[in-house]
Amino acid sequence: MPAARRAPVVALLTLLQRRFPGLDDPARLIKEGAVLVNGVPAASPRTRVRADAAIRIRHPRPLRGTIKLAHALDAFGIDAAWLPGVDLVHDLSVRPYPIPDDCADQVVLHHVLEHFADPLPIMEEVWRMSRPGGRVLIRTPHYSGPYAWNDPTHRRAFTSQSFHYFGENGYSYYTPARFRVLEVRLKYFMEESLWPWPHRTFGRAVQALLDRHPTFGERFLCFLVGGIEELRVTLEAVKPSSAAAAVA
Repeated sequence: MPAARRAPVVALLTLLQRRFPGLDDPARLIKEGAVLVNGVPAASPRTRVRADAAIRIRHPRPLRGTIKLAHALDAFGIDAAWLPGVDLVHDLSVRPYPIPDDCADQVVLHHVLEHFADPLPIMEEVWRMSRPGGRVLIRTPHYSGPYAWNDPTHRRAFTSQSFHYFGENGYSYYTPARFRVLEVRLKYFMEESLWPWPHRTFGRAVQALLDRHPTFGERFLCFLVGGIEELRVTLEAVKPSSAAAAVA
């Protein structure tokens, strides 16, 4: 391979080794033609890598949605465009992501899932990258709120029960990804500070009722108060440890 084409791959390998020192063979993630970045083989000169970080993975279009992975204090940024904190350009629809298995203590999906008609592949990649017991923090529009449908790039919305389909109910056979639901909170206002004080006062009263009676709030109250703007969900990755898997 010409030196000019090897440089991006070498840079990416160096980054992976530095950010994830427990990874035995990072080269397995980036064999020429095996992992695509923006639909291009990782060894292509169009693959651009730089060496500082903050693990954020964004949707292919320039949307507000981000995925953020945390490994202790280290981070590695991935996006479809060169933006601040981005280390590797990558398209979320191309799997697998060039990130090691079991590497993230925490994954944050900030308004990502609503941009995909099928969120299961995204959640499977999140599960793969999460360590056993790793936390997944999700923010996404609630189906009843205006933000679920204002954006023409949104493909679907969610309810408080949507994330129980990853191992916590009898309909979890569509995906191997397994998560434990630790918390689901219905947020009346996505960003309370953007509203004037009379609205905030009313919103706090509604929020108190949603926190105390979430089932009633989701089934009945939301249609009387203009909808719930956001779901905030905390999941825990359920998977065997690497040591246990090796023994098995």
